[in-house]
Amino acid sequence: MKHCRVLHCRRRWFPANLALMRRALILFAVLVGASAPAFAQVTVDLRALDALPGTNSPTAERPQPSPGPKRVTTTRPRQPPAEEAIATPTPPVPPPNPAASQPPAQAEPPAATLPTAAPPAVALAPIVTPPPATPAPPPPAPPISATAASAAVPTGAGLRVTFGSGQSDLSPASATAIQNLVKGAPPGDSITFNVVAYAAGTPEDPSTARRLSLTRALAVRSELMADGIGSSRIYVRALGATAGDETPDRVDVSVMGGNAPAPAQSGGQGVQR
Repeated sequence: MKHCRVLHCRRRWFPANLALMRRALILFAVLVGASAPAFAQVTVDLRALDALPGTNSPTAERPQPSPGPKRVTTTRPRQPPAEEAIATPTPPVPPPNPAASQPPAQAEPPAATLPTAAPPAVALAPIVTPPPATPAPPPPAPPISATAASAAVPTGAGLRVTFGSGQSDLSPASATAIQNLVKGAPPGDSITFNVVAYAAGTPEDPSTARRLSLTRALAVRSELMADGIGSSRIYVRALGATAGDETPDRVDVSVMGGNAPAPAQSGGQGVQR
């Protein structure tokens, strides 16, 4: 009954269990100190609670506070700034090397060496000169004989040379007459000489007369070439025994301004050059 009167039945403004209240204050102080960004100090004086009006509970029934204020100090370590937490230490920069900054020294060129012996002689291949063109062989000498019975008579178109029976050589007088004909001809490559030769024969043996006429024509041609007339400008015709009513043993030489005319009679043998 006494216990009920003192603790439960008495009207009080504050709870009777001060120990529970003290724990609540201590927990509140710890929470406040933990949330502060810096140091915090909380001082709790339990005797001040007894000094409040309406608190008449005997001190024997309440736990006696320890002499002196009880201080609860909560220390929160100071965190470094964000810049310091994530900063990466910079490695030290080595001092510059003066030798590395200088350009490399250029190597000196090697000393020139002079030859001690004379250079070998260079053998050049001989220059092969093509041989000169072989000149054309000289034309054969005309068959001239002092005993020949040939004679030369000028005509309107040129010259007529007569021969002895069965002969084909020229006499010196006939050769001189042919030379004079060449000298009197007009100059120029367009001037040609037409040589037509004949020989006596029988109808039973026409080939003999034709061969003899060809030999006489070639004798006159050789004399013209010896006098400077090219073979391409001389046209030869060997007609054999086709002289008609005129002298059969003869050679007619005529100077033409163009190509040699066609043979006057058919059946003759023509030889050019």
